Amino acid sequence: MRLLFITQVLDRNDPILGFAARWIEGLARLTEQVRVIALEVGDTDGLGANVDWRVVGRSGRIKRYLLFRRYLREAFGEGFGHVLTHMVPRYSLLAAGPARRAGARHFMWYTHSGVDARLRRAVQTVECVFTASEESLGLDLPNKVVTGHGIDLSFYPRVEASTGLPQVLLSAGRLTPSKDPLTILKALALLLEEGRDVRLEWAGGALAQGDSAFGHQVKEQVRSLGLQERVLFHGPIAPSEMPALYQRAGLFLSASRTGSVDKVVLEAMATGRGIVTSNPSFPPLLTSLGAERAASLVFEEGNPEDLAARTGTLLDLEASEQTTLGDDLRGIIERDHEVDALMRRLVEHMGAGR
Repeated sequence: MRLLFITQVLDRNDPILGFAARWIEGLARLTEQVRVIALEVGDTDGLGANVDWRVVGRSGRIKRYLLFRRYLREAFGEGFGHVLTHMVPRYSLLAAGPARRAGARHFMWYTHSGVDARLRRAVQTVECVFTASEESLGLDLPNKVVTGHGIDLSFYPRVEASTGLPQVLLSAGRLTPSKDPLTILKALALLLEEGRDVRLEWAGGALAQGDSAFGHQVKEQVRSLGLQERVLFHGPIAPSEMPALYQRAGLFLSASRTGSVDKVVLEAMATGRGIVTSNPSFPPLLTSLGAERAASLVFEEGNPEDLAARTGTLLDLEASEQTTLGDDLRGIIERDHEVDALMRRLVEHMGAGR
């Protein structure tokens, strides 16, 4: 298989899309050749000799369009027979015509609960849409294929949580309403009122222009709740720095309202961290824990009192109970969300008969 992979960024150090380089590494082991078309390319260390790339750049809408078309014609002219677009429906719309004329098989990866007209058009152009969970693609489609996520277990090793004080609560993601940091801050204030010695660290910052305004609102809430000495905002974090943050934390908190499986929660689980999340995608992923234990890790969306109560319960577990929970959570990742297993599933689906 000669695979054309279209994404926004190929860069191991990108704070949002750094994982894509690991995907390419895994796909390259299973295919004859992988070519990446990306808006920008940075650190590609470790990619094999059978991987190359074409850079479109970010300037000039017409220029980008012409370069995309040029690189698509080039790849299909060289015999690339499969194309996988990553997360951007527009890429599938751009690739649809050239792929069809070349007789290439066309696939898409998409994990976001948001649905718009462009996505509805794009899913009609592809043979199938890969997604991490049923909830990660908000369309009921006959060509939807649920594959799980892809977490690199060697990159996120299992370690015991620190037992020192203050206990560190970690959250991660852009400072946006969809990540709901305001609920987490209110829960932190409640935990402190109970007399708990805890602090919050947040990895991630503004990406789009609108994020900055909300970021100011978040920091104003820190001040109004008197949490200045109890909250640390790291800003955007390179993927290489995230394992240390997970390892230092006692628990990982997620108030995400996206509806899709949040990859940072899976990364935390891989390191053996206990989690508390309001994401409705997670209860089906946690069924192997048993109904009662799974329910204890999920709080009501937007409810800081519920988040504080469940966080406190997990913080009060005996060390042996925390170890068992961490082992079981990592086991879920090993079984259902390991990166090379995901790459095999993708290649098997793309290589199967029509």
